[in-house]
Amino acid sequence: MTIEFLPKHVSHSSINSYLRCGKAFELEKVQHYPQTPAWWLLGGSAVHQATEWLDKDEWDDTPESAFHYALFLEVDKAREVEPDDSKWLKAGYGGRAQGYEHWSEKGPRYVRQWYDREWPGGADHSWVELDVSTTLPSGIEIKAYIDRVIVGNSLNWTEIVDLKTGGTRPDSDQQMGIYSVLLREWFRTKFGLPYVADYEIKAFNYMFKDDEFYEVDVRNWTLDTVDQLAQQWMKGVTNGIFLPNRGKLCGTCSVSGGCFLQSGYTDLTRKYDRLNPYYREQ
Repeated sequence: MTIEFLPKHVSHSSINSYLRCGKAFELEKVQHYPQTPAWWLLGGSAVHQATEWLDKDEWDDTPESAFHYALFLEVDKAREVEPDDSKWLKAGYGGRAQGYEHWSEKGPRYVRQWYDREWPGGADHSWVELDVSTTLPSGIEIKAYIDRVIVGNSLNWTEIVDLKTGGTRPDSDQQMGIYSVLLREWFRTKFGLPYVADYEIKAFNYMFKDDEFYEVDVRNWTLDTVDQLAQQWMKGVTNGIFLPNRGKLCGTCSVSGGCFLQSGYTDLTRKYDRLNPYYREQ
């Protein structure tokens, strides 16, 4: 059976999801299997939203209250998907599982420490959730929003920052590499400044857990690199190539209920997963 999937655009997250597990990508994006809410995503989204409100001066109360309200909104949306929050995914196991209590304690602290930080002096411009989406030379549309961009001293230095609420540092430069390339294109097309490409863009992941900025080397990333990556991704998904990646990530996968290799012969896997020998049989 051929799957016809024509995505409207590509993004770092879609490429990363596809590479992490093609089967999970297929279940979520192509088969539209209803994802189980995960507390780490709810808490992380609430931290991002609260810090965005604060950095945009759209919140006139405490940083802690910004997080609590943002978490309330995330939980409210999650209940529409799965009303029983006891089924929601948690990081860790047993008594150490990180659910509502964990994020109620960590989230406000994370937002407060971000609010109290000090940026480098001499910044001329800064942007929050900067949209650097564009059309690549191949014609593929790519979507990207950079958490924070800081430019100083008439473009003599530029820093991009991505906020990370997870417990481990990213092991890839892909996200920040793509963002750095798209930022250069954004400067070039918006301000007509082709020489911006001659200046070094420094990229950092800010890890809330460590309260520390970790630099990512993005010097080898070019527009052609990003375009080639986008084309290979597009070729894979439009040809229905979705290889499963069985391993430790399966235990925290939000679509594992629809995966035949993880859940076996069930009504759900027969409905959603082509690997089930009885896929869509009545």
